[in-house]
Amino acid sequence: MTRTYLSLKTAKTTKIGERTKGYIHYRVLSDQDQNLYFNITGNDDLGYYSKEVIPFEMIEHVVKDIEPNTPVSSVLFKKAFVGRSNNNAAFLSAILRNEKLLSPMTDAVRKHTVEAGWDGWKSDMLKLAAKAKPFEPEVAKVKKLPTVTKDTVETVIEDSELTDEDYELLQPK
Repeated sequence: MTRTYLSLKTAKTTKIGERTKGYIHYRVLSDQDQNLYFNITGNDDLGYYSKEVIPFEMIEHVVKDIEPNTPVSSVLFKKAFVGRSNNNAAFLSAILRNEKLLSPMTDAVRKHTVEAGWDGWKSDMLKLAAKAKPFEPEVAKVKKLPTVTKDTVETVIEDSELTDEDYELLQPK
């Protein structure tokens, strides 16, 4: 089944680091089953970010056992992503702060505490679905795969022992 998204909210927020510039742009999305998602849509400054749609359920799972007033690092949120950009977790932390789901620690710029009220936030977001517009997230571009030739196959496997039959199977059709 193809997932259809609605864009409930478009926003931007400042980054967390002391020397960072620009904004992180994002959307809050929902699907036909009323699941919520975040989608990072832009970065004003340099730096890669994952264009994946992040299930809010994954974020909730990451923080479910954290006690109130316990300092947490942005690194905790790496678990919510498939992509491995080093910026993902910090950008998501900035978004969660902007949504008032995290608060900054007063004595540590890159530490946060989990706020109460996540269920209320979800409820408020889902109320926006009636006026939301369909949204198709941008997907990462797939790089063109190299063309397989006899030379490239031989280069990759020159040290392996292949039979003629194995070599034939590797040839492009």
